[in-house]
This record gives sequence, C-alpha cells and structure tokens, in this order.
Amino acid sequence: MPVDIKVPSVGESITEGVLLEWFKSDGEMVQRDEPLFELETDKITMQVPAVSAGKLKITVKAGSDVEIGQVVGSIDEQASGSVSAPEKQSAPATPAAATPAAATPAAAAPAATSAGDGDGGERLSPAVRRLVAEHHVDTAQIEGSGKDGRLTKGDVLAHVTSSNSASGDERVSQAQAQVQSRARKKIEVAQVGGSGAHAAQSKPSPPPLEVGGAAMRAREEQARETRTKMSSMRRRIAQRLVQAQQNAAILTTFNEVDMSEVMALRKAQQDAFVAKHGIKLGFMSFFVKAVVEALEAVPAVAARIDGDEIVQPHVYDIGVAVGTERGLVVPVLRDAASMSYADIERRIGELAQRARDKSLTLEDLSGGCFTISNGGVYGSLLSTPILNPPQSGILGMHGIKKRPVAVGDELAVRPMMYLALSYDHRIIDGAEAVTFLKRVVECIENPVRMMIGV
Repeated sequence: MPVDIKVPSVGESITEGVLLEWFKSDGEMVQRDEPLFELETDKITMQVPAVSAGKLKITVKAGSDVEIGQVVGSIDEQASGSVSAPEKQSAPATPAAATPAAATPAAAAPAATSAGDGDGGERLSPAVRRLVAEHHVDTAQIEGSGKDGRLTKGDVLAHVTSSNSASGDERVSQAQAQVQSRARKKIEVAQVGGSGAHAAQSKPSPPPLEVGGAAMRAREEQARETRTKMSSMRRRIAQRLVQAQQNAAILTTFNEVDMSEVMALRKAQQDAFVAKHGIKLGFMSFFVKAVVEALEAVPAVAARIDGDEIVQPHVYDIGVAVGTERGLVVPVLRDAASMSYADIERRIGELAQRARDKSLTLEDLSGGCFTISNGGVYGSLLSTPILNPPQSGILGMHGIKKRPVAVGDELAVRPMMYLALSYDHRIIDGAEAVTFLKRVVECIENPVRMMIGV
C-alpha cells in the first residue's frame, strides 16, 4: 500500500505554507531520506525528505498553498527497479502561417532544446525545467550561475526578460517603419492625384509626432513592471519589522571601535587556530564574546517585555543574522557564555550553511535574548538596525574603514568600525545602553584581556 507524503509539522503556531518545488518528477524512484520537496512557511523554508523508498506519485503541484498534515503525494514501496521520468510533452506545433508577426526569438526556439534533454537536462531542477518548457527556452544559450554551472530560476527568468526586451524593441522599430511607409504613401497619392504642385501642397505630410506616438503605443503594449506574490517568509519578515516599529520605543546609540588589536591578534594566531580547530578565526566570535560580557555587566539589555512583566534571562542565547536568497534569518547560539571561540566560529559556520541549504529547523531560530547583525559584509558604513521581537536589543556591525583618529596626543590612521545599538527605551535607559555599548568597545579594543577574563 502506498505511503502518504504529508506536510510535516514545523511548529505549534504554523498551520500552512507553500509547496515551492518538487525535487523529483512524478513517476521517479526516490530513496529514503532523500530531499523530496521544498516547503516555505511564514517562519522558515525547509527541505522535506522522503519517508521511504519507492515510486513517487505527486498529487499537489509545486507553487500550491498547503496545510500542515495535508497529503501532497505518495510513495509506492512495492515498485522496484529504475523508473524513467515521464515523457515530456512538447509544445504543440504552430503552423508557420499562424505564427504571429510579433513572435519573439525565444518563442521560436525548438522544444527539444527547451525541454533540457541530454546534457542540459542534467542541470535542471523540476522547477527550472517547467520554466524552460513554458517559455520554450534554448538552455544552450544560457550560462548557469548555480553550483557546478546548474541553471537556476533566476538565470531562465533573466534570459526570458532580456529576450522579451529585445523583441519589444524590434516591434517598436517595425511600428515606426509601418508609420513612415504609410506617410510616404499618403504623400505619393497626393502628388499623383492632385493638380501639380498645388495638389501636392494641399495634402500636408503627416506630422512627425505620429511616428513617435506609434512607437510610444507599441511600448505601452509591453509589460512595464512585474508583479510577484510575496513569499510567506517575506510577509512574516515585513510583519515583524512593522510590529517592532509600532510596539517598541526604539532608540539607537552609536560608537566606534578601533579594530587594530583584534586584527593583529587574528593575524598572529590564525595559522595555529586553523591547525588546531580546522576552522578560521573570524571577527564574529570576538563580538559574540564581547556582547556576552556586556550583557553580564548590563543585564537589562537582555530583558524583554511580556505583557505587564519584564522577563530577565540568566542564560545568554545570542542570535546571529544570516542573509539568504529568501531573506534574513536569525539562528541562535545557545548559551554563548559557555562556548569557546572555536565553538562559536564552528557553530556559526554550520548554521550559515544550513540556512543556505534551507535545512534550518524552527528550534534553530527560536528564542534568543539579543541579536548581532553584520551589515559590514555588504559594505554598510552606518545603519540603525531594527529590533528582532520580542528582544529589546540588537547590535549592528559595519564596515572596517581606515580613518585618521586621535591616539593620545597623536594623529594616526586606524582601521575603525562604527557600532550601532538599537534598544527598547521602555525598559532600557539611555545610560544602560551607552554603558553596554562602551563595554563592547572596550572588549574589542582589548581582546587579550577579554580572552583571559580580566
């Protein structure tokens, strides 16, 4: 008897999601624990593995809204041997005489190449294969930007958009040529049918604006914008950001930190650190440790409001913001105070990779009493981060820039970073926020003292 494939439960508050993509085609053989489909909810995007091995039957198409527990397909465990994927249906042939004059070059591409057979098919996921078939795209004309040169949805959509744009320009040129041809014919008729020069003059030539007007009308026929349904995760991110702005009294205080000592320490110890731990020593571990020390000095920054109560944690779970193609996620380092620098770097690397692989769990993202966000990796010089509800504090790191600064009574060029602490002024006073941020600066500018705990 076939085994049902159900949408798994990913958290008590999550009741629905979107089945983004099937990784296998209907009728293909699948192995147990092999990634089967991608599920997007308002909190997390994850890959759902096959619960058993056998022949796949898909009953819910990719892109459909689904509910937790809903059956989206089944696996026939009795099926054995390799099962070839079902034959691809080629687009119906269009008679040459019926081909519209405005047909684009992309539409004229042969269906055999657009289906992605042969070498091309090996680098197409089911979702990309559907896009290729819908738009009749020749995959040989597209350079893949994915892993090992695989084509992505973005590659195909960019190619289609580029082709449509070129076709639109061609249609505009055709419209201009047609208008100019009609104008010449009107003049010729006037010259032949009239009375010599007087007749030619009595038939004025079309105004030049007609050509521009036709071109404009042709352009207006093309799509000026693209509308895409907001993903569940993006909607949730938007809701939480607005919620933070509306429900908290957010204030931001700034400071700058000299990164010279940390950079010198990293350079001196990097080889030994890698040799012992098998991972590089980055800046984030120093900032996580500095934040923990600052939270121990100013515990109010880790507190949160729950109704009319203030909740004060005694274990510091620190969230580290990670950017993904679907938006920002904040996996959490549990009890960061008990972690070594190597533990922090290793765990951050694991969580970041799982975020990119869409294999994070809700447990990885839940909790946390404070967040660190590094906009400097994108080139940001200064920003005001927004709180991550229900937390009351977030530290924004920024780019390291060499600037002239006063060192004692001397002027020196130092690698400097701006730091921004956004906090909920309802429970954190300005003095506490400034004290917290100054403590972070002191720790980063004296990393050896921080490492030996003095």
